[in-house]
Amino acid sequence: MNNWREIADKILKFFPFQLLFLQLKKSHFIVAIWLLFIGIITQNIGMKFGVPYLFLAPEYLGKVNWTSYFILGFAIGGFFMAYHLYSYIILGPSFPFLVTFARPFYKFSINNSFFPVLFYFLLVFNIYDVQRNEELVGIGEVLLEIGALTTGIIGFILFAVFYFFKTNLDVLKLKGARKKNKGRSLYSMARTLFTREKYWFQSQPIHTYQPSYYFAGLLRITRARPSQHYDRKIIRDIFRQNHLNASLFELVLVFSFIAMGLLQDFRYVLIPSGASFFLLTTIIFMVVTIFYSWFRGWAISIIVLALVGLNYFSIGTGFLRSDNKVYGLTYGQEVPYNLEALKNQQFDEQALENDLNHHIQILENWKQKASEAQGTSSPKLVVLNCSGGGIRSAMWTNYIIQEADERTGGAFFKSTHLITGASGGMIGAAYYRDIYSSTTFEERLTKKETYLNCISKDLLNSVMFNMAAHDIFLRYRKFDYNGETYLKDRGFSFEEQLNKNTNYVMDKTLGDFVTSEFNSEVPLMVFSPTVINDGRRMIIGAQPYGFLNGTDFSNKGFGPENIEFTKLFKGNAPYDIRYTSVLRMNSTFPYVLPMVSLPTTPEIHVMDAGIRDNYGTKTTIRYLVALQDWLEENTSGVVIVEIRDINKDYDMTGNGEFSLFDRVTKPASNFYGNFYQSQEFNSGELIENNLCENLSIDVLTFVLRKDPTEKIALSWHLTQREKNDIKRTFQNEKNQKELKKLIDLLNPVQYLTED
Repeated sequence: MNNWREIADKILKFFPFQLLFLQLKKSHFIVAIWLLFIGIITQNIGMKFGVPYLFLAPEYLGKVNWTSYFILGFAIGGFFMAYHLYSYIILGPSFPFLVTFARPFYKFSINNSFFPVLFYFLLVFNIYDVQRNEELVGIGEVLLEIGALTTGIIGFILFAVFYFFKTNLDVLKLKGARKKNKGRSLYSMARTLFTREKYWFQSQPIHTYQPSYYFAGLLRITRARPSQHYDRKIIRDIFRQNHLNASLFELVLVFSFIAMGLLQDFRYVLIPSGASFFLLTTIIFMVVTIFYSWFRGWAISIIVLALVGLNYFSIGTGFLRSDNKVYGLTYGQEVPYNLEALKNQQFDEQALENDLNHHIQILENWKQKASEAQGTSSPKLVVLNCSGGGIRSAMWTNYIIQEADERTGGAFFKSTHLITGASGGMIGAAYYRDIYSSTTFEERLTKKETYLNCISKDLLNSVMFNMAAHDIFLRYRKFDYNGETYLKDRGFSFEEQLNKNTNYVMDKTLGDFVTSEFNSEVPLMVFSPTVINDGRRMIIGAQPYGFLNGTDFSNKGFGPENIEFTKLFKGNAPYDIRYTSVLRMNSTFPYVLPMVSLPTTPEIHVMDAGIRDNYGTKTTIRYLVALQDWLEENTSGVVIVEIRDINKDYDMTGNGEFSLFDRVTKPASNFYGNFYQSQEFNSGELIENNLCENLSIDVLTFVLRKDPTEKIALSWHLTQREKNDIKRTFQNEKNQKELKKLIDLLNPVQYLTED
């Protein structure tokens, strides 16, 4: 029995186990970080938004290859070393026997490798799975990528180990150093203010955690040396000096990271998104580690006080404030934003009449073009409603328009009068509209795969890198546009990458579409980002839309629901704004892209249109109701084409049983979980109750996903498997039936001739 107790005691006092137990007991922050990253790479956290693919299929210079994996591995190596440094500074003093060994940090790191080793093997397993099944890569290339990842990790670790071999102290080195220099270092004197000899060992008695064994190498287990006979001052000085060396190493990495932020205009500096996340976490570790190294027990208090102080000084002073702006809009003149001012501006009877007459003229121009395409004097008017959903919706919307236009011989887009919706769907539609205006029908047919590849390219890499290297810590890079100065934040990166992906075909201003929309050379596009201060919708378009607040202003006891951008900011050059800024405002997913501030008093901010209307139904109904008399007289009806990210009818998930945890979280999560379903019911009610009986309405729906569990990430990045699935989905029975209905409704002349 005693032998078993001795064996159990030795196992429990095995140094790696002691370190793991102590982290679980004291270092909840670091354990939470590991659990978060492990949850992500095992595809259990963030899968809905495609977060795991940032680490499992990293993209560099537009490609997923061995280079991108090597860079990711190098960043992971830095993260591993930051973890070891953090643990060494926080936990090292609890194990004073470390100072008796040569290269104490090196041996500490080997024993502290439970989480890094576990993470590495889980990462490799999941990379293999994703590359084979999602990116559809051959086994030879996958093995090359895993090898590059491993080389990157080892490369950084070797670089760090070489530094610490040269600088770390042990007992023998310290004695030699004292013979050469008996003075007191500035570092030691500065530390005395915060760290006394008594305090250094006060938080954790040494003997409690002194193990019987330590893991000195991969194949050798050695008994730990006793350290009780060493002077505590010697042990303290060794740890302090080693902490100083670690701090200097960390500062070099921090400044290197800042340098990357300085150079991010060079495309080769834009590392994979997953690497950016690891670098960001590494920087956080390092900042916390430096605070602990210098201030010990005061560290948490100082960090909290610093954050509270920064928050206080940022209010009203502009200190550390860097609001994202609309590029091209002038911010020198602020306009009042209050209920009375909005009523006077938006409820203008004369402007309402002018706006209606203006759109009737646009409809007349549309009718001439649509009549030729459909071969009738009473054509069908087509309205596109595009749902949000990141780049999957952008690709899906663009693909549906491509196929519908091809199958109708070009009649579909000639018959389309209005496009509205949210987020990625509107980006995909906007891209097709710009391609349409600059190419022939034959060109669009021969290059449709090229165009589809352009709109489905990664938009996340540059955004995440900018967030990590610039937006969180620096926020200093600026650029000039039309005489105004703006910040080069992740919003700027998003627009720049979108323009690069689409060969700058959308690098225009809002005013560039005034004439082409009026002449009905291209369909109208109406954007409606949400004002997060009061929930109103900001209507943005190249034409006036006063009637979207209704057509009777005689008894308006409440303020307008919709705010016209061009009328509100008529003195701020609203038609000079970049069109990509309009697309971004309409697609501002929380945190991924920054909120956009506008020049009002008080200041307002706007975000994604999907907050209020993810499908564009409200805008469509308001438009049709306002112009229903002309539509009844001049068309044979309206065809609303819904290009949807998800089916409007799907079953409830789960069996209805709530666990204890569910009972706590469901009241709060219910709002978000049923958010889009609520919009579905509202959309259906709007269509049923707001259109007159004399106007024929046909609603056709193209659906990407049948239910929310289908795996196509809500992200600005798509894997090759997801791209293939998007194209394959169009061929299913439901979507082909809707296409046949569309062809029958439009009855296109060219299609009938060719058929």
